[in-house]
Amino acid sequence: MKEIIKLIIQQNPGLSTVLFTSVLLPVAILWLTNKHNRKLKELEKYIDLRFKTKDDIREQEKRVYSSLSKILFDVQQLHVSLSGTCVDTSCITNALSKFDVSVSKCHDDIANNMLYLSSDAINLIYSFYSIIGELKIQLQELDKRNEYNIAHVTVYYLSQNLANILIEIQELFISHRSDLKVQFDKLRQEKMKYCCGQELPKVLKEKYEAVRLALIEQRLI
Repeated sequence: MKEIIKLIIQQNPGLSTVLFTSVLLPVAILWLTNKHNRKLKELEKYIDLRFKTKDDIREQEKRVYSSLSKILFDVQQLHVSLSGTCVDTSCITNALSKFDVSVSKCHDDIANNMLYLSSDAINLIYSFYSIIGELKIQLQELDKRNEYNIAHVTVYYLSQNLANILIEIQELFISHRSDLKVQFDKLRQEKMKYCCGQELPKVLKEKYEAVRLALIEQRLI
């Protein structure tokens, strides 16, 4: 095959020029153009980040923290919805449906304000969402098992994990504000862990733990 191509080129010396100008040259130009555009975008992003004002970054942090706090409030409302009156097949489904609608609005605002956050902050936000996902999965599993009477217990314990992450995010944001004097009392902030009320009765806790372990075993099968 190589000999045939070589022979064709030898017999048609102008063919190599045509191939180069019509095929190889445009491909090379396209590759160089794409490479240049990528470098330009990287440079623009670096310059944008380098000269982004502190006020702009603080505004993004405030928006993210506000949205995450709103989600924790929605979790509190979810707990209220599932407490006492969750006795039929629709209570968990209806409560989760309202919860999803509200959280999705917060999610959009968070996603639009994460560009200039630190990697530590972004990791904490992903951890926060991971717990939200686990909360929904556990509630859906309880719905399948008709375990409506401990749905609010699931919300109670996972809300504490969410509150802990929210406290870490606030502490992280404030630690960057060397230009301002900000009072941050972590002990007072930890009251957020009890946004869904005080410690539950032992019997409910034990039942929840038994069901939670059963769900974990079920996933491993």
